[in-house]
Amino acid sequence: MPASTSASTSTTARSRPVSRPVSVPGPDGPGASALEGAAAVLCGLVAMAAVAWLALWLLGAGSVGSPVTMAMALAAMAVGGSVSAGSVNSASSTGSSGSMGSMLSGLFGGGGGGMSPSMSGAASVMPLGVTLVGSVVLWLVFSRRLRQRPFTTRELGARAAGAGAAALIAFLLVATLAHGTFSMPASAMSKGLGGGQSAGAGAGGGALGGMFGGGSASSQDTTMSYDIHVGSTVFGALVWVSVVLALGCLVSRRVRVPLGGAVDRVRPGWAPSLCAVVRTLLVLAVVPVALVTFVGVVVGGRFGAVAGGVLLLAPNALAVLLTLGVGAPWTAATHPVQSQGGNPLASIMDALGGGQQTTAQQQPRTEHLRSLSAGGWPLWLAALAVTAAVLLTCAFVAARNTVPAHSRPLHRYDGPLARQLGTAERFGLVTAVVLGSAAWLAGASGNLGVSMFGSEMGGTRAELTGSVLWTVVFGLLAGGAAGLLGSLARTADLYGGMTSPRRILARKSPSAASPHSPVPGTDPGTLEAPLGNR
Repeated sequence: MPASTSASTSTTARSRPVSRPVSVPGPDGPGASALEGAAAVLCGLVAMAAVAWLALWLLGAGSVGSPVTMAMALAAMAVGGSVSAGSVNSASSTGSSGSMGSMLSGLFGGGGGGMSPSMSGAASVMPLGVTLVGSVVLWLVFSRRLRQRPFTTRELGARAAGAGAAALIAFLLVATLAHGTFSMPASAMSKGLGGGQSAGAGAGGGALGGMFGGGSASSQDTTMSYDIHVGSTVFGALVWVSVVLALGCLVSRRVRVPLGGAVDRVRPGWAPSLCAVVRTLLVLAVVPVALVTFVGVVVGGRFGAVAGGVLLLAPNALAVLLTLGVGAPWTAATHPVQSQGGNPLASIMDALGGGQQTTAQQQPRTEHLRSLSAGGWPLWLAALAVTAAVLLTCAFVAARNTVPAHSRPLHRYDGPLARQLGTAERFGLVTAVVLGSAAWLAGASGNLGVSMFGSEMGGTRAELTGSVLWTVVFGLLAGGAAGLLGSLARTADLYGGMTSPRRILARKSPSAASPHSPVPGTDPGTLEAPLGNR
Protein backbone atom coordinates (compact mmCIF):
# COMPACT_ATOMS: atom_id res chain seq x y z
CA MET A 1 0.00 0.00 0.00
CA PRO A 2 2.71 2.53 0.75
CA ALA A 3 4.47 1.64 -2.49
CA SER A 4 1.33 2.28 -4.53
CA THR A 5 0.75 5.55 -2.72
CA SER A 6 4.24 6.78 -3.48
CA ALA A 7 3.88 5.70 -7.11
CA SER A 8 0.64 7.61 -7.54
CA THR A 9 2.17 10.62 -5.85
CA SER A 10 5.12 10.61 -8.22
CA THR A 11 2.80 10.22 -11.22
CA THR A 12 0.72 13.18 -10.08
CA ALA A 13 3.85 15.24 -9.59
CA ARG A 14 5.02 14.40 -13.11
CA SER A 15 1.65 15.25 -14.66
CA ARG A 16 1.24 18.54 -12.81
CA PRO A 17 2.65 21.48 -14.85
CA VAL A 18 5.59 23.20 -13.30
CA SER A 19 4.87 26.91 -12.73
CA ARG A 20 7.80 29.08 -13.63
CA PRO A 21 8.13 32.63 -12.38
CA VAL A 22 7.36 35.27 -14.99
CA SER A 23 10.15 37.76 -15.33
CA VAL A 24 8.89 41.33 -15.31
CA PRO A 25 11.30 43.74 -17.03
CA GLY A 26 12.67 46.23 -14.60
CA PRO A 27 12.97 49.95 -15.22
CA ASP A 28 15.63 51.09 -17.63
CA GLY A 29 18.49 53.21 -16.49
CA PRO A 30 18.63 56.90 -17.39
CA GLY A 31 21.35 56.26 -19.96
CA ALA A 32 19.38 53.61 -21.84
CA SER A 33 16.23 55.73 -21.77
CA ALA A 34 18.10 58.77 -23.08
CA LEU A 35 19.61 56.74 -25.91
CA GLU A 36 16.19 55.44 -26.93
CA GLY A 37 14.84 59.01 -27.02
CA ALA A 38 17.82 60.12 -29.12
CA ALA A 39 17.28 57.19 -31.49
CA ALA A 40 13.66 58.28 -31.99
CA VAL A 41 14.76 61.77 -33.06
CA LEU A 42 17.39 60.38 -35.43
CA CYS A 43 14.82 58.06 -37.02
CA GLY A 44 12.47 61.02 -37.49
CA LEU A 45 15.26 63.07 -39.09
CA VAL A 46 16.18 60.24 -41.47
CA ALA A 47 12.52 59.88 -42.46
CA MET A 48 12.28 63.62 -43.14
CA ALA A 49 15.40 63.60 -45.28
CA ALA A 50 14.16 60.55 -47.21
CA VAL A 51 10.77 62.14 -47.94
CA ALA A 52 12.44 65.39 -48.98
CA TRP A 53 14.79 63.52 -51.31
CA LEU A 54 11.86 61.62 -52.85
CA ALA A 55 9.97 64.86 -53.47
CA LEU A 56 13.03 66.48 -55.06
CA TRP A 57 13.56 63.41 -57.24
CA LEU A 58 9.96 63.59 -58.44
CA LEU A 59 10.39 67.29 -59.16
CA GLY A 60 13.55 66.66 -61.17
CA ALA A 61 15.65 68.90 -58.93
CA GLY A 62 18.80 66.92 -59.70
CA SER A 63 19.24 68.94 -62.89
CA VAL A 64 19.74 72.22 -61.00
CA GLY A 65 21.64 71.13 -57.88
CA SER A 66 22.58 68.37 -55.49
CA PRO A 67 19.47 66.55 -54.17
CA VAL A 68 21.32 65.50 -50.99
CA THR A 69 22.11 69.00 -49.72
CA MET A 70 18.72 70.28 -50.87
CA ALA A 71 17.03 67.44 -48.98
CA MET A 72 18.95 68.45 -45.85
CA ALA A 73 17.84 72.03 -46.38
CA LEU A 74 14.19 70.94 -46.68
CA ALA A 75 14.52 68.88 -43.48
CA ALA A 76 15.81 71.97 -41.68
CA MET A 77 13.01 74.11 -43.13
CA ALA A 78 10.46 71.51 -42.00
CA VAL A 79 11.15 72.44 -38.36
CA GLY A 80 11.17 76.20 -38.92
CA GLY A 81 14.53 77.01 -40.48
CA SER A 82 14.75 79.79 -43.06
CA VAL A 83 16.87 79.72 -46.21
CA SER A 84 18.79 82.54 -47.88
CA ALA A 85 20.47 82.53 -51.28
CA GLY A 86 22.89 84.70 -53.21
CA SER A 87 24.84 84.80 -56.46
CA VAL A 88 28.15 82.99 -56.69
CA ASN A 89 31.09 85.09 -57.86
CA SER A 90 32.27 83.96 -61.28
CA ALA A 91 35.81 84.76 -62.33
CA SER A 92 35.35 83.26 -65.78
CA SER A 93 32.87 85.90 -66.86
CA THR A 94 35.30 88.61 -65.81
CA GLY A 95 38.19 87.10 -67.70
CA SER A 96 36.17 86.90 -70.90
CA SER A 97 35.51 90.63 -71.03
CA GLY A 98 37.52 93.13 -73.03
CA SER A 99 40.52 95.09 -71.75
CA MET A 100 38.38 98.04 -70.63
CA GLY A 101 35.85 95.65 -69.09
CA SER A 102 38.64 93.76 -67.31
CA MET A 103 40.18 96.95 -65.96
CA LEU A 104 36.87 98.39 -64.71
CA SER A 105 35.76 95.01 -63.47
CA GLY A 106 38.87 94.69 -61.34
CA LEU A 107 38.57 98.31 -60.23
CA PHE A 108 34.89 98.10 -59.19
CA GLY A 109 34.72 94.44 -58.19
CA GLY A 110 33.24 92.74 -61.24
CA GLY A 111 32.29 89.12 -61.44
CA GLY A 112 29.39 89.19 -59.05
CA GLY A 113 30.38 92.13 -56.87
CA GLY A 114 30.38 95.89 -57.11
CA MET A 115 28.97 96.99 -60.47
CA SER A 116 28.23 93.48 -61.72
CA PRO A 117 24.60 92.44 -61.14
CA SER A 118 24.09 89.96 -58.35
CA MET A 119 20.97 88.21 -57.19
CA SER A 120 19.88 87.49 -53.64
CA GLY A 121 16.81 85.98 -52.10
CA ALA A 122 15.31 84.37 -49.02
CA ALA A 123 12.40 82.09 -48.25
CA SER A 124 10.51 81.22 -45.11
CA VAL A 125 8.14 78.30 -45.63
CA MET A 126 7.57 75.02 -43.81
CA PRO A 127 7.03 71.97 -46.05
CA LEU A 128 4.50 70.40 -43.69
CA GLY A 129 4.52 67.14 -45.63
CA VAL A 130 8.09 66.56 -44.47
CA THR A 131 7.22 67.74 -40.96
CA LEU A 132 4.27 65.37 -40.75
CA VAL A 133 6.26 62.28 -41.72
CA GLY A 134 9.04 63.10 -39.29
CA SER A 135 6.55 63.68 -36.48
CA VAL A 136 4.79 60.35 -37.02
CA VAL A 137 8.08 58.41 -37.13
CA LEU A 138 9.40 60.25 -34.07
CA TRP A 139 6.37 59.36 -31.95
CA LEU A 140 6.13 55.75 -33.15
CA VAL A 141 9.75 55.04 -32.26
CA PHE A 142 9.60 57.04 -29.02
CA SER A 143 6.45 55.26 -27.79
CA ARG A 144 7.35 51.73 -28.89
CA ARG A 145 8.52 50.70 -25.43
CA LEU A 146 5.87 52.80 -23.71
CA ARG A 147 3.18 50.54 -25.19
CA GLN A 148 4.75 47.43 -23.67
CA ARG A 149 4.89 48.33 -19.98
CA PRO A 150 4.23 51.31 -17.72
CA PHE A 151 7.11 53.75 -17.34
CA THR A 152 8.11 55.85 -14.39
CA THR A 153 8.33 59.62 -14.46
CA ARG A 154 12.12 59.44 -14.26
CA GLU A 155 12.34 57.15 -17.29
CA LEU A 156 10.00 59.33 -19.30
CA GLY A 157 12.01 62.42 -18.39
CA ALA A 158 15.26 60.73 -19.43
CA ARG A 159 13.77 59.73 -22.79
CA ALA A 160 12.50 63.28 -23.40
CA ALA A 161 15.87 64.77 -22.40
CA GLY A 162 17.68 62.41 -24.76
CA ALA A 163 15.31 63.37 -27.58
CA GLY A 164 15.88 67.08 -26.95
CA ALA A 165 19.65 66.75 -26.85
CA ALA A 166 19.67 64.68 -30.04
CA ALA A 167 17.47 67.21 -31.81
CA LEU A 168 19.79 70.04 -30.76
CA ILE A 169 22.94 68.33 -32.06
CA ALA A 170 21.45 66.66 -35.15
CA PHE A 171 19.69 69.72 -36.53
CA LEU A 172 22.70 71.90 -35.73
CA LEU A 173 24.77 69.63 -37.98
CA VAL A 174 22.05 69.53 -40.64
CA ALA A 175 21.76 73.32 -40.77
CA THR A 176 25.54 73.65 -40.96
CA LEU A 177 25.96 71.08 -43.73
CA ALA A 178 22.89 72.16 -45.77
CA HIS A 179 24.95 74.43 -48.00
CA GLY A 180 25.14 74.12 -51.77
CA THR A 181 24.50 75.72 -55.12
CA PHE A 182 21.80 75.57 -57.75
CA SER A 183 21.29 77.07 -61.20
CA MET A 184 18.85 79.95 -61.58
CA PRO A 185 17.25 80.22 -65.05
CA ALA A 186 18.41 83.14 -67.16
CA SER A 187 14.92 84.68 -67.26
CA ALA A 188 14.83 85.04 -63.47
CA MET A 189 17.43 87.84 -63.54
CA SER A 190 15.27 90.07 -65.71
CA LYS A 191 12.08 89.12 -63.87
CA GLY A 192 13.71 89.93 -60.57
CA LEU A 193 14.04 93.56 -61.64
CA GLY A 194 10.30 93.91 -62.26
CA GLY A 195 8.13 93.61 -65.32
CA GLY A 196 8.77 97.03 -66.84
CA GLN A 197 12.46 96.99 -66.08
CA SER A 198 13.33 93.73 -67.75
CA ALA A 199 13.69 95.33 -71.14
CA GLY A 200 15.81 98.08 -69.76
CA ALA A 201 17.93 95.62 -67.89
CA GLY A 202 18.50 93.74 -71.11
CA ALA A 203 19.54 96.87 -72.98
CA GLY A 204 21.19 99.28 -70.60
CA GLY A 205 22.04 96.59 -68.07
CA GLY A 206 23.64 94.43 -70.74
CA ALA A 207 25.78 97.30 -72.04
CA LEU A 208 26.85 98.29 -68.58
CA GLY A 209 27.35 94.70 -67.58
CA GLY A 210 29.66 94.13 -70.55
CA MET A 211 31.55 97.33 -69.78
CA PHE A 212 32.10 96.47 -66.15
CA GLY A 213 32.71 92.78 -66.55
CA GLY A 214 29.34 91.44 -65.47
CA GLY A 215 27.87 90.40 -68.81
CA SER A 216 24.22 90.65 -69.74
CA ALA A 217 21.76 89.90 -66.98
CA SER A 218 19.84 87.55 -69.24
CA SER A 219 22.67 86.04 -71.26
CA GLN A 220 23.34 82.99 -69.11
CA ASP A 221 22.08 81.06 -66.12
CA THR A 222 22.99 82.34 -62.69
CA THR A 223 24.59 80.09 -60.10
CA MET A 224 23.11 80.68 -56.67
CA SER A 225 24.35 79.46 -53.31
CA TYR A 226 21.98 78.78 -50.42
CA ASP A 227 22.41 78.56 -46.67
CA ILE A 228 20.15 77.66 -43.75
CA HIS A 229 19.79 79.89 -40.72
CA VAL A 230 21.21 77.84 -37.86
CA GLY A 231 19.52 79.62 -34.95
CA SER A 232 15.96 79.31 -36.23
CA THR A 233 16.56 75.68 -37.19
CA VAL A 234 17.82 74.62 -33.76
CA PHE A 235 15.11 76.50 -31.91
CA GLY A 236 12.43 75.11 -34.20
CA ALA A 237 13.78 71.57 -33.73
CA LEU A 238 13.48 71.82 -29.95
CA VAL A 239 9.94 73.17 -30.22
CA TRP A 240 9.04 70.45 -32.74
CA VAL A 241 10.21 67.64 -30.46
CA SER A 242 8.41 69.13 -27.46
CA VAL A 243 5.10 69.55 -29.30
CA VAL A 244 5.20 66.07 -30.86
CA LEU A 245 5.91 64.35 -27.55
CA ALA A 246 3.29 66.38 -25.68
CA LEU A 247 0.61 65.70 -28.29
CA GLY A 248 1.50 62.03 -28.41
CA CYS A 249 1.19 61.66 -24.64
CA LEU A 250 -2.18 63.42 -24.66
CA VAL A 251 -3.89 61.72 -27.60
CA SER A 252 -2.42 58.22 -27.48
CA ARG A 253 -4.85 55.56 -26.24
CA ARG A 254 -2.38 52.71 -25.83
CA VAL A 255 0.32 54.68 -24.05
CA ARG A 256 -0.29 55.53 -20.41
CA VAL A 257 2.35 57.91 -19.20
CA PRO A 258 2.62 59.15 -15.61
CA LEU A 259 1.97 62.82 -16.25
CA GLY A 260 0.57 63.27 -12.74
CA GLY A 261 -0.97 66.24 -11.02
CA ALA A 262 -3.46 68.48 -12.77
CA VAL A 263 -2.66 66.98 -16.18
CA ASP A 264 -4.08 63.59 -15.24
CA ARG A 265 -7.20 65.29 -13.88
CA VAL A 266 -7.95 67.34 -17.01
CA ARG A 267 -6.78 64.82 -19.65
CA PRO A 268 -9.96 62.64 -19.58
CA GLY A 269 -12.09 65.65 -20.45
CA TRP A 270 -9.86 67.19 -23.12
CA ALA A 271 -8.14 64.18 -24.69
CA PRO A 272 -11.21 62.91 -26.64
CA SER A 273 -11.64 66.23 -28.50
CA LEU A 274 -7.93 66.65 -29.16
CA CYS A 275 -7.58 63.01 -30.22
CA ALA A 276 -10.53 63.22 -32.63
CA VAL A 277 -9.26 66.40 -34.33
CA VAL A 278 -5.60 65.34 -34.58
CA ARG A 279 -6.32 61.83 -35.82
CA THR A 280 -8.84 63.04 -38.42
CA LEU A 281 -6.46 65.68 -39.79
CA LEU A 282 -3.69 63.10 -39.87
CA VAL A 283 -5.79 60.74 -41.99
CA LEU A 284 -6.89 63.55 -44.31
CA ALA A 285 -3.28 64.56 -44.88
CA VAL A 286 -1.58 61.16 -45.13
CA VAL A 287 -3.94 59.03 -47.21
CA PRO A 288 -4.29 61.32 -50.29
CA VAL A 289 -0.59 62.17 -50.24
CA ALA A 290 0.39 58.50 -50.13
CA LEU A 291 -1.88 57.66 -53.07
CA VAL A 292 -0.72 60.59 -55.21
CA THR A 293 2.94 59.88 -54.42
CA PHE A 294 2.59 56.22 -55.36
CA VAL A 295 0.97 57.11 -58.69
CA GLY A 296 3.62 59.78 -59.31
CA VAL A 297 6.46 57.32 -58.75
CA VAL A 298 4.84 54.80 -61.10
CA VAL A 299 3.78 57.21 -63.85
CA GLY A 300 6.56 59.79 -63.63
CA GLY A 301 6.82 62.71 -66.02
CA ARG A 302 4.72 65.77 -65.39
CA PHE A 303 2.44 63.93 -63.00
CA GLY A 304 5.52 62.93 -61.03
CA ALA A 305 6.44 66.59 -60.64
CA VAL A 306 2.92 67.32 -59.40
CA ALA A 307 3.23 64.42 -56.95
CA GLY A 308 6.50 65.86 -55.64
CA GLY A 309 4.84 69.18 -54.92
CA VAL A 310 1.91 67.43 -53.26
CA LEU A 311 4.27 65.41 -51.08
CA LEU A 312 5.86 68.61 -49.80
CA LEU A 313 2.94 71.02 -49.50
CA ALA A 314 -0.33 69.05 -49.35
CA PRO A 315 -0.72 69.57 -45.57
CA ASN A 316 -0.16 73.30 -46.13
CA ALA A 317 -3.03 73.33 -48.64
CA LEU A 318 -5.23 71.36 -46.23
CA ALA A 319 -4.55 73.91 -43.48
CA VAL A 320 -5.48 76.78 -45.80
CA LEU A 321 -8.66 74.99 -46.92
CA LEU A 322 -9.89 74.23 -43.40
CA THR A 323 -9.17 77.71 -42.08
CA LEU A 324 -10.91 79.22 -45.10
CA GLY A 325 -13.87 77.01 -44.26
CA VAL A 326 -14.31 78.58 -40.82
CA GLY A 327 -14.17 82.08 -42.35
CA ALA A 328 -10.53 83.12 -41.86
CA PRO A 329 -9.14 85.49 -44.53
CA TRP A 330 -6.18 84.39 -46.66
CA THR A 331 -4.29 86.62 -49.09
CA ALA A 332 -1.61 85.94 -51.68
CA ALA A 333 0.34 89.08 -52.57
CA THR A 334 3.33 90.12 -54.65
CA HIS A 335 5.10 93.45 -54.12
CA PRO A 336 7.75 94.71 -56.55
CA VAL A 337 10.77 96.28 -54.89
CA GLN A 338 11.81 99.55 -56.55
CA SER A 339 15.44 100.62 -56.88
CA GLN A 340 16.87 102.77 -54.15
CA GLY A 341 16.91 106.47 -54.87
CA GLY A 342 20.60 106.93 -54.12
CA ASN A 343 21.74 104.31 -56.61
CA PRO A 344 23.90 106.00 -59.29
CA LEU A 345 23.33 103.18 -61.75
CA ALA A 346 19.60 103.94 -61.76
CA SER A 347 20.32 107.45 -63.06
CA ILE A 348 22.62 106.09 -65.76
CA MET A 349 19.98 103.58 -66.86
CA ASP A 350 17.38 106.35 -66.96
CA ALA A 351 19.68 108.33 -69.27
CA LEU A 352 20.14 105.28 -71.50
CA GLY A 353 16.37 104.72 -71.73
CA GLY A 354 16.40 101.67 -69.57
CA GLY A 355 14.81 103.16 -66.50
CA GLN A 356 11.87 101.86 -64.67
CA GLN A 357 8.48 102.27 -66.24
CA THR A 358 5.24 102.05 -64.33
CA THR A 359 3.37 99.18 -65.92
CA ALA A 360 0.62 96.89 -64.80
CA GLN A 361 3.14 94.16 -64.10
CA GLN A 362 5.00 96.38 -61.62
CA GLN A 363 1.98 97.20 -59.50
CA PRO A 364 1.46 95.28 -56.25
CA ARG A 365 -1.04 92.48 -56.62
CA THR A 366 -3.17 91.05 -53.85
CA GLU A 367 -5.48 88.09 -54.29
CA HIS A 368 -8.02 87.09 -51.68
CA LEU A 369 -8.32 83.32 -51.75
CA ARG A 370 -11.96 83.31 -50.72
CA SER A 371 -12.86 85.10 -53.95
CA LEU A 372 -11.30 82.40 -56.14
CA SER A 373 -13.39 79.71 -57.82
CA ALA A 374 -12.74 76.03 -58.49
CA GLY A 375 -14.80 74.19 -61.08
CA GLY A 376 -17.29 77.05 -61.30
CA TRP A 377 -17.90 77.03 -57.52
CA PRO A 378 -16.52 79.59 -55.10
CA LEU A 379 -13.54 78.28 -53.20
CA TRP A 380 -14.95 79.38 -49.87
CA LEU A 381 -18.10 77.30 -50.45
CA ALA A 382 -16.08 74.14 -51.10
CA ALA A 383 -13.92 74.89 -48.07
CA LEU A 384 -17.03 75.43 -45.94
CA ALA A 385 -18.52 72.08 -46.97
CA VAL A 386 -15.30 70.17 -46.27
CA THR A 387 -14.70 71.93 -42.94
CA ALA A 388 -18.27 71.38 -41.75
CA ALA A 389 -18.12 67.66 -42.54
CA VAL A 390 -14.75 67.29 -40.79
CA LEU A 391 -15.76 69.22 -37.66
CA LEU A 392 -19.11 67.46 -37.26
CA THR A 393 -17.48 64.06 -37.61
CA CYS A 394 -14.78 64.94 -35.09
CA ALA A 395 -17.35 66.36 -32.66
CA PHE A 396 -19.49 63.21 -32.79
CA VAL A 397 -16.45 61.00 -32.16
CA ALA A 398 -15.31 63.23 -29.29
CA ALA A 399 -18.77 63.14 -27.67
CA ARG A 400 -18.88 59.36 -28.01
CA ASN A 401 -15.50 58.89 -26.34
CA THR A 402 -16.00 61.37 -23.49
CA VAL A 403 -16.83 59.94 -20.07
CA PRO A 404 -20.04 61.56 -18.72
CA ALA A 405 -18.34 62.54 -15.48
CA HIS A 406 -15.76 64.59 -17.44
CA SER A 407 -18.19 66.38 -19.77
CA ARG A 408 -19.35 68.99 -17.29
CA PRO A 409 -19.22 72.63 -18.44
CA LEU A 410 -16.14 74.66 -17.61
CA HIS A 411 -18.36 77.12 -15.72
CA ARG A 412 -20.94 76.39 -13.03
CA TYR A 413 -24.04 75.19 -14.84
CA ASP A 414 -26.18 72.13 -14.04
CA GLY A 415 -29.23 72.91 -16.13
CA PRO A 416 -30.52 71.26 -19.29
CA LEU A 417 -27.93 70.16 -21.86
CA ALA A 418 -25.12 70.67 -19.36
CA ARG A 419 -23.03 67.81 -20.68
CA GLN A 420 -23.61 68.84 -24.30
CA LEU A 421 -22.48 72.38 -23.50
CA GLY A 422 -19.39 71.07 -21.73
CA THR A 423 -18.43 68.99 -24.75
CA ALA A 424 -19.05 71.97 -27.04
CA GLU A 425 -16.81 74.24 -24.95
CA ARG A 426 -13.91 71.82 -24.95
CA PHE A 427 -14.25 70.96 -28.62
CA GLY A 428 -14.45 74.65 -29.56
CA LEU A 429 -11.26 75.51 -27.66
CA VAL A 430 -9.40 72.55 -29.16
CA THR A 431 -10.55 73.49 -32.67
CA ALA A 432 -9.46 77.11 -32.18
CA VAL A 433 -5.97 76.11 -31.01
CA VAL A 434 -5.44 73.50 -33.75
CA LEU A 435 -6.67 75.69 -36.62
CA GLY A 436 -4.83 78.74 -35.31
CA SER A 437 -1.60 76.76 -35.19
CA ALA A 438 -2.27 75.44 -38.70
CA ALA A 439 -2.81 78.97 -40.04
CA TRP A 440 0.45 80.12 -38.49
CA LEU A 441 2.45 77.18 -39.85
CA ALA A 442 0.97 77.33 -43.37
CA GLY A 443 2.04 80.93 -44.00
CA ALA A 444 4.93 81.55 -46.38
CA SER A 445 7.03 84.45 -47.60
CA GLY A 446 9.97 85.00 -49.92
CA ASN A 447 11.86 87.64 -51.86
CA LEU A 448 14.14 87.82 -54.87
CA GLY A 449 16.17 90.87 -55.79
CA VAL A 450 18.99 92.14 -58.03
CA SER A 451 21.71 94.41 -56.67
CA MET A 452 24.37 96.64 -58.26
CA PHE A 453 26.77 99.12 -56.67
CA GLY A 454 26.01 97.42 -53.38
CA SER A 455 22.36 98.58 -53.44
CA GLU A 456 19.18 96.90 -54.58
CA MET A 457 18.11 97.69 -58.14
CA GLY A 458 14.77 95.90 -57.95
CA GLY A 459 13.07 92.67 -57.13
CA THR A 460 9.90 90.98 -56.01
CA ARG A 461 8.54 90.06 -52.62
CA ALA A 462 5.78 87.45 -52.35
CA GLU A 463 3.82 86.19 -49.36
CA LEU A 464 0.92 83.95 -48.44
CA THR A 465 -0.63 85.03 -45.16
CA GLY A 466 -3.67 84.17 -43.09
CA SER A 467 -4.99 85.97 -40.04
CA VAL A 468 -4.19 83.80 -37.01
CA LEU A 469 -6.37 85.93 -34.74
CA TRP A 470 -9.47 85.63 -36.92
CA THR A 471 -8.78 81.92 -37.36
CA VAL A 472 -8.79 81.44 -33.58
CA VAL A 473 -12.01 83.46 -33.16
CA PHE A 474 -13.89 81.77 -36.01
CA GLY A 475 -12.48 78.38 -35.05
CA LEU A 476 -13.79 78.82 -31.52
CA LEU A 477 -17.27 79.67 -32.77
CA ALA A 478 -17.36 76.96 -35.46
CA GLY A 479 -15.88 74.36 -33.14
CA GLY A 480 -18.36 75.21 -30.39
CA ALA A 481 -21.30 74.91 -32.77
CA ALA A 482 -20.00 71.63 -34.19
CA GLY A 483 -19.35 70.31 -30.70
CA LEU A 484 -22.90 71.07 -29.61
CA LEU A 485 -24.41 69.47 -32.71
CA GLY A 486 -22.16 66.44 -32.43
CA SER A 487 -23.02 65.97 -28.77
CA LEU A 488 -26.75 66.28 -29.50
CA ALA A 489 -26.39 63.76 -32.33
CA ARG A 490 -24.61 61.40 -29.95
CA THR A 491 -27.43 61.76 -27.40
CA ALA A 492 -30.06 61.16 -30.08
CA ASP A 493 -28.18 58.11 -31.31
CA LEU A 494 -27.94 56.86 -27.74
CA TYR A 495 -31.66 57.25 -27.05
CA GLY A 496 -32.52 55.85 -30.47
CA GLY A 497 -30.50 52.75 -29.71
CA MET A 498 -32.07 52.33 -26.29
CA THR A 499 -35.63 52.60 -27.70
CA SER A 500 -35.14 50.33 -30.70
CA PRO A 501 -37.49 47.26 -30.83
CA ARG A 502 -34.60 44.85 -30.46
CA ARG A 503 -33.40 46.49 -27.23
CA ILE A 504 -36.95 46.75 -25.85
CA LEU A 505 -37.47 43.00 -26.33
CA ALA A 506 -34.08 42.32 -24.81
CA ARG A 507 -34.90 44.38 -21.72
CA LYS A 508 -38.24 42.55 -21.29
CA SER A 509 -36.50 39.16 -21.38
CA PRO A 510 -35.79 37.83 -17.84
CA SER A 511 -32.37 36.56 -18.91
CA ALA A 512 -31.34 40.03 -19.98
CA ALA A 513 -31.35 41.45 -16.47
CA SER A 514 -28.11 43.26 -15.75
CA PRO A 515 -26.93 45.48 -12.93
CA HIS A 516 -26.12 48.07 -15.64
CA SER A 517 -29.66 48.12 -17.07
CA PRO A 518 -31.05 51.67 -17.11
CA VAL A 519 -33.82 52.45 -14.71
CA PRO A 520 -36.76 54.65 -15.81
CA GLY A 521 -36.15 58.21 -14.77
CA THR A 522 -32.38 57.76 -14.72
CA ASP A 523 -30.20 60.72 -15.67
CA PRO A 524 -29.43 60.55 -19.43
CA GLY A 525 -25.68 60.55 -18.82
CA THR A 526 -25.77 57.21 -17.05
CA LEU A 527 -27.02 55.57 -20.24
CA GLU A 528 -23.56 55.92 -21.78
CA ALA A 529 -21.89 53.45 -19.41
CA PRO A 530 -23.63 50.24 -20.61
CA LEU A 531 -22.91 51.17 -24.22
CA GLY A 532 -19.18 51.08 -23.65
CA ASN A 533 -18.66 54.83 -23.90
CA ARG A 534 -15.61 55.48 -21.81
